[in-house]
This record gives sequence, structure tokens and C-alpha cells, in this order.
Amino acid sequence: MRIATYHKFIGTAMCAVLGLTGLNVSAAVLEEVVVTAQKREQSLQDVGISVSAFSGEQLENLGVTNTVDITQQIPGMQLFTFSPAFTVFSLRGVSQNNFQDNLEAPVAVYMDGAYVASMNAINTQLFDMERVEVLRGPQGTLYGRNTTGGLVHYITRKATDEEFNGYIQGSVGSYETTGLEKYSVEAAAGGALTDRVRGRLAGRWETDDGYTEAGSAFGAPTAAGRDTYGSNGFSLRGNLQIDVTNSATLDLTVSHAEDDDVPTGQYIVSLAGFDPATGLGTFDGIDPATGTPAVFPKETITGDVHKHFSDEDTFYERKTTSISAQLTAEMDNGIEFVGITNWMTMNKFYLEDAGGGLVFFPYNTVNDYTQFSQELRFSGSTDRMRWQVGAYYLDMTWDTFQSVEGAAIHGGGPGSPITNAAFTETFGLVDSLNISVFGQVEYDIAPQWTLIGGLRYSRDDKNLNMTQFFTDSGQGIPRTQVLNVATDVAIPGIDRIDYDDVAARAQINWKPTEETLVYASFSRGIKGGNWSLDPLGSIAATSPANLKHDEEVLHAYELGLKTSLFNGLTRLNASAYYYDYDDYQAFSIAGLTPQVANSDAESFGGEIEVITSPIDGLDLMFGAAFIDSEVDAVPDVFGGTVQAEFPNAPSVSLNWLGRYEWPVMNGRMAVQIDGNWNDDQFLEGSNSGVSFEEAYDVWNARISYTAADGSWSAAVWAKNFTDTEYRLYNLDLGLLGFIEQVYAPPRQIGGTLSYNW
Repeated sequence: MRIATYHKFIGTAMCAVLGLTGLNVSAAVLEEVVVTAQKREQSLQDVGISVSAFSGEQLENLGVTNTVDITQQIPGMQLFTFSPAFTVFSLRGVSQNNFQDNLEAPVAVYMDGAYVASMNAINTQLFDMERVEVLRGPQGTLYGRNTTGGLVHYITRKATDEEFNGYIQGSVGSYETTGLEKYSVEAAAGGALTDRVRGRLAGRWETDDGYTEAGSAFGAPTAAGRDTYGSNGFSLRGNLQIDVTNSATLDLTVSHAEDDDVPTGQYIVSLAGFDPATGLGTFDGIDPATGTPAVFPKETITGDVHKHFSDEDTFYERKTTSISAQLTAEMDNGIEFVGITNWMTMNKFYLEDAGGGLVFFPYNTVNDYTQFSQELRFSGSTDRMRWQVGAYYLDMTWDTFQSVEGAAIHGGGPGSPITNAAFTETFGLVDSLNISVFGQVEYDIAPQWTLIGGLRYSRDDKNLNMTQFFTDSGQGIPRTQVLNVATDVAIPGIDRIDYDDVAARAQINWKPTEETLVYASFSRGIKGGNWSLDPLGSIAATSPANLKHDEEVLHAYELGLKTSLFNGLTRLNASAYYYDYDDYQAFSIAGLTPQVANSDAESFGGEIEVITSPIDGLDLMFGAAFIDSEVDAVPDVFGGTVQAEFPNAPSVSLNWLGRYEWPVMNGRMAVQIDGNWNDDQFLEGSNSGVSFEEAYDVWNARISYTAADGSWSAAVWAKNFTDTEYRLYNLDLGLLGFIEQVYAPPRQIGGTLSYNW
């Protein structure tokens, strides 16, 4: 996008901001938001980082019941997912869209201070929450571990010393366009057990038929595959807090979640061709069946974006267990010690019909993942200085399996000896060890000026053992080992990564008034290299060095403003940034094989957030994000490269919320409207024509009543009530003559009833 156009969008957004802040105001005061973005409690307005935060009550009012639901109200945040078994967050266009199980994302996810590395483990049920914080931009100094894009931190509600208290809540809903239904129940209870011990238990169960049904295409009967994109599982969490001494507290949290026979793994399919120059999918290109130019309709083969054409019964199953312990101690000299220990294991089995009913193309992944992490941190302060130092240890193991079946994907065709019984199995074992030390200092050089500096030295040691087999039992071909990177094939440097580097932060804060913060920062973010585990063997057989991609380095420059207006009735936060990448990790499908390659890239943009309470009972929120990006060289299908912009990065995106609450019958009634709008964007890093998603908006509504004493509440709600059709995922298989797509849920209508004590 041209700079002049970008400035035009900025001007439009600022006009909207001024329109909101110019509303008539009364005596209402916005509630102070306390966050831990710098690993200590601070007011949101005192933190020189672009942060969005929601309290547990706000999450409930938004109808957020899953970790991914927050994306609609976070400026600059997008969601990319084809199944709950694999989820990618994008912040400011920074993401990692390679769907293989052994990779980590540049937008890190934390749960109660513990890093969750596996992208298979972050799409989970959300309940009994204290708050959620989203930090944009590199956070490597204090949080480390690949946070070049930012991070999402989920903080659960902890046990308190209050008397026994809790709640129970039930919801029922349906997808109006299909009639498929969803149900959920959640509850929590806890309180003081003794003078020194507090406990809390919480859990949630959910079942969802899915929102996509089997349909018909090409005049054939309705497909026999099951309904898809649903849920079926439970999650439990227990928290115990123990006052070990008068100055030391031990916080123990154990959680376990299971998803069983979840309906997912079906794709919506549209026919497509490919560009003869690049091989990338297009609706106006070469028909792979005939080798001649053709124009393909963009609509799905079933004529309905919520009907698939698969006869397969696909699914996923997952079990996740996490145990965390945090010890917080105040020492005699005023220094605080925090130690966070976490162990997590996740087992996933996933089967999809990648052929969408057109060709026989089952794709199966199994992932057994284990991680152990330990953070030790000391912090203290003087009249003019705040400091933190610490060390971090992270040990991870991915034991992965992929299988790809079918003649179509293995090159079978008329006269070919390859049959549908042909399949490739890929076994990958990745061991990863990270050790780092870090520190940050804030020093007040004058009453209104603060300097901040931080460093983290980080070392990654990774080892890969990859074995691959091909067989075609239909032709009697014996099982043959074709690749074992670690032992049988001599490819120097491919099976090991030894990487060390430094993340850094330098910042200056200026507070011209008590209500205003202006900050300017430079951050150096780092993200380690990894491997693409090549499910077909094509890269391993021809150019094995391309299995591995190098680390990326981001130099980020940011300028921000945080202020309160009209005696605290309006909060205005804005930021602008410039990103300069060395060896940006760009994902594409090269020769039908997922691959990450390194390229230089740059991006600039910004966000604006406004929250205002102009009259008693009325809350308004507005957000805007702007992104302009360029990646120098993304691999295409035929071995060349294309210049592209970041995927899942609309040049402009807006979000809004209006909520009005008033007294009714000794209680409180509330009406809420919220939504977002995303400009045109590409869903894949190659920017193929078939991944272009036109601008769309999504609207949600909620009406609720809460008793005067807060003991019970009832709500009716509608999600996507305009029934907007838009994609959450696209995979370019233009060389095979089609593309895989996942569309967002259609209109949902439902109700929720809660009881509190």
C-alpha cells in the first residue's frame, strides 16, 4: 500500500477517535486495568508497550469460551486455523502458518506465567478467568522464547481467602443456517480451607455437533461424511495456595483436558488451476487436468460454504495435562524472588480428508509432546530504579508422525503403477533445549523521564531424527526406508541446530502529565530455526538442505502514546512501529510440500484503541490496526520466488463494542453490540490468487439481565448475526486442481444462565 493511502487510513481512524472522545461526558470513571506485561503489577496506562487486556467479566460479556475467541476485539490480531488441533495467532501480521507439529510460533502463548510451546495445545476451553493480556511487538527480554510477534497471556482465577464461593453456568446454542446444536456447562468453587491454605476447583464441558454438514456436488448423492468443525470434551483445573511462611506463598495449579472423537478434518473445496509462471493456485490459469487455460468459479463445489463433499469420518483426539508451581517470597532486604516450574504433556491424533471428496488423500498426524520449564527471577527497587534478573530453562520433545495416502498426491495417473494404496509415513523426533539468562533495569533520570534497558542471552540446542517410509501394497512394493537424517544419510548440518543470540530492548518513557505516557523503544527479537518434516519426501530426496530453516532476527522500532481524557472518562492508546527483518521465516507450499525459507522482510503500521464511558452505564470501545508489509522472496511451486506481503495481515482492521446497562426490576439489564471489519488480505504467505480474501465484517449481539445481588444472570446472544461468510484457512493445491478451505461459523443463536454464590 502506498504511503499516501496509509496516511489516509490513519486520518480516517483519528477522525473516528475524535468523534468518540468528543461525546458528552458525566461523572463515570473508567476502571483501572492492572496488568503484568513487565512481570510485575502495573496500571495498563503506565506500561510502555502496546497492550490489550480483558478482565474475566469482560470475557464473559463478549461470550469468550475458547482461547481463540479473543481475536475479534484485539487490534492487529488475526486467527488462522483448520482444526482445533492446530491454531496460529497472528499479531501485526507476524505468524507461522506451517501446519507441522514440531514448530513454534512467533506469537507466544503463556498460561499463568508458563510458556506453552506446542501450537496443538493452545486452542482450548476458556473458563473461570482473571484476565487475558495481549502484548504486541517483540517481548524477548523478559519473556524470551521466540516472541518476535508478541504474546498472549491467559491468567486464570486463583483461590482467595474469602468464604466458600463459586458459580455454575450453562449455555445452549444452535447454528441457525444448519440447525446443528452446541451445549456447555462450567462451574467453579473455592475459598479459604485454613488460615494458611486456599483452594479452588473449576471445570468446563462442551459438545458441539459442528457447523458444516455433508452436501452434494456434480449431481452426485449427498456425501456420507459426518458433520464437522465441532467439539466434544472437558477441561478441569485445580488451584491450591499455601502460605509457607508469612512472606512466602506457594501457588500450585493442575489442569487436565480431554477431547474425544471431535468432528473435524473435513474441507470445503473449490476447483482451481495454477499460474504457469509460478505454479501458484489461481482461478484464472492452467487446468491441471487438461494443461490448457481455464477460468474456474470461485464458489465451492457444493454451492454452500458450510457443506462439504467427503465420505470420510474424520476426527481428532487430544489429551493435555499441565502442572505448575509458583513460589513467591519477599526477602528481608526488599528483594522479591519468583520461581515458576511447569511440566506439560500433550497427545494428539488427527485424521483429515485432504482431498475434500475429490481425490483419495487422507492426511494423518500423531503428536506426543512433552515440555519442562523452570524460571527463577529476582526483582527489587529503589527510589529511582526498578530491576529484574533471572534465568530460564526449557526442555521440549516432539515425537511426531505424519502419513499421506493416495495416488493423486504421490504422482499416480493414467498408466501409472502407483495406486491409492500408496502411502508415505514420516517419523520425526525433535529434542529441543533452551537456556537463557536475562535482566532489565528501569531508571528515572528525571521526575518525568525513565530509561529502560534489557538483555537476554539465549541458547538453543535442537536435534532431529527423521525417518521416512514409502510403500504401495497394491503393487506389492515392500516397505522401503528412504530417509533417516540422523544416521543413515550424510547431510552435514541438517540434523542439529546450535544457536545462541541476544534479544535486547532500549526505551525511553516521558510522562508530561500524570495521565499521559509517551514512549519510544527499540527491540531486537530473535526466533530460532527448525525443520519442515516433509510429509512426501520430495525435498528430502532432491534438496535435503531445504528441510532446515535458519533463525530470524527482527529489529523493531516503536513510538507510543497512552493518555486519559475528560477526567478519566476516556482512555486513548496509540502506537506506530517499523519492523526490519533479517532472515524472516516465510512459509509456502513448494511442490505440494510445506516448506519454510528465509528472506529479508519489512513492515510498518500501528494501532489505536479508545475506551470511553460518556454517560452512566454506557461503555464504548473502538480499535484500529494498520499493516503494510513486504517479503522479498517467498518460494513458489516451480522453484522460483515471488515478492509478497505478510499473510493474515489486512492493511486495515477495525473493532468496536457498545454496551449500555440500566436498572430494571431491582436488577440490571444490559445490551451489547460488538464486531470487527477486516480489509482485503491474503491467507497464505505466497499470496496466491486463491488465497485472496475480500474485506468482510462480523457482528455480534448480547442482551443480559443480572439480579441486584449478583446471585444469578441470564443472557441471550447472537454471534455473526449477519451470517457473514469468510475463511479461517486456505491451502493452495492448484497443481491438483482444487483448494482446501475452512470457513468461519455461520450465525449462532443461544442463551446462557448463571448462578453465583
